[in-house]
Amino acid sequence: MTPSRAAGCAALALLVGCDLDLIELPSLPSLPTVPSRPSLPTVPSWPTVPALPSGRSVHLALGVPTDASSQDELVLVKPQYVVSYNRFRNDPNWVAWRLTAADLGTVGRTQRTFSPDPQLPDGVYRVHHRDYAGSGYDHGHLCPSAERTATFDDNAATFLTTNIVPQRHAINAGAWESLERWSVEKAREGWDLFIVAGGRWDPSCATDSSPLGAVPGDACPSVGRSPDPARRVAIPISTWKVIVLVPRGHGLDAVTAGTPVVAVEMPNEAGSGHDWERYAVSVDELEARTGYDFLNLVAGAVQQRIEAAAWRGGDVAR
Repeated sequence: MTPSRAAGCAALALLVGCDLDLIELPSLPSLPTVPSRPSLPTVPSWPTVPALPSGRSVHLALGVPTDASSQDELVLVKPQYVVSYNRFRNDPNWVAWRLTAADLGTVGRTQRTFSPDPQLPDGVYRVHHRDYAGSGYDHGHLCPSAERTATFDDNAATFLTTNIVPQRHAINAGAWESLERWSVEKAREGWDLFIVAGGRWDPSCATDSSPLGAVPGDACPSVGRSPDPARRVAIPISTWKVIVLVPRGHGLDAVTAGTPVVAVEMPNEAGSGHDWERYAVSVDELEARTGYDFLNLVAGAVQQRIEAAAWRGGDVAR
């Protein structure tokens, strides 16, 4: 990481500790192959650790994903997850959340449709469920309904349109869902998972072309009922996810060079299958593709190790 990027990460880490519900933050760039990852450990036992200081979002305990520009990011902090929302593309740049066994209960799917997010400020278009109608794309959850089943409110929060991107059904109900199920299994087995997920868009959908940001033009693939690009939703060319697994009740303190890490990028197209592992990449590779710096609160030497290799199958046994 360059000194200037490191300084930027440090400044953002301070922002994580603040109490604001809405803050303006930091944008994006194509699909190659996979490196290689060692076999993974059992859940180690760690001493108890104090809770995060009051006001800090636990969902960002390993860092705030950062890129080179901030004009296209609104950060919305919720009890269930944190969203970086792109008000020009009308999509989340990323959503970050912690998944634990305590987030899993008996509440089923609470909503039949998705709702506009009341937390968005005035002047920002609020996407409606009907904006996806007839598009051929699913309302693709980033923080999934199945990972927020402890209470009605937790599950309902996943049905906000700031938590979805247009996603082909083949990927949404295929490999993407398979990885969601795997994550739930790991939480039930005694791991806490720190997850960040988002999309990557075609260069025609760039929103950082001016100092104040810009609405993508007509060349950007999008869904919506309006001809106005400012009221349409840009379609990502892929969706990605980074998952870090630590022993239950822990966070940054338990991240070591042997910590299990999964990173994937899945093309947003038909014929993707159900095997999520075929889309594994290293975190370093995902950073190069998306322009984001992930896990920037993890100690430098450890971060370098866990970001260098891609998941190569196997399982995380207790």
